Amino acid sequence: MSEKLRKICQCICELNPPRNLCGFILAKIEKEKIKQAKRQLIFSYLGLGTSVSLAIFALTIFGQAFWQSEFWTMLSLVFSDIAIVAKNWDTFSMSLLETFPVAHAAILLIPIFLALVSANCYFANKANCKYKFNFNFLNPLSI
Repeated sequence: MSEKLRKICQCICELNPPRNLCGFILAKIEKEKIKQAKRQLIFSYLGLGTSVSLAIFALTIFGQAFWQSEFWTMLSLVFSDIAIVAKNWDTFSMSLLETFPVAHAAILLIPIFLALVSANCYFANKANCKYKFNFNFLNPLSI
């Protein structure tokens, strides 16, 4: 019975894969990895541009209100009247905390943080693509 089964299996050519099938599959996997790396690089490039433009927008809108708050005039007392500030340091520090523009600072720091995270992702993806796939980075949009 096993001899007949062996003869039947040898006659079926579908059971024997072509010799170049392994190379073909690995080449397809490599192409998909390259496509995915290019996609990640483009998304990180767009994220970097978006977050930097958002940071510039927030700086123009909320930056003026942040710099014109009473916090900076109170802080300037440290440089002009250091003796009075040292004598009343506890009251002065509480006054600084009361006048600090927390909402404006948060609105300014969140887009800057996002820009830094996006820059990290962009440069990490760029280095990954450069060393793994040898991409040309003269024009990142041509990828």
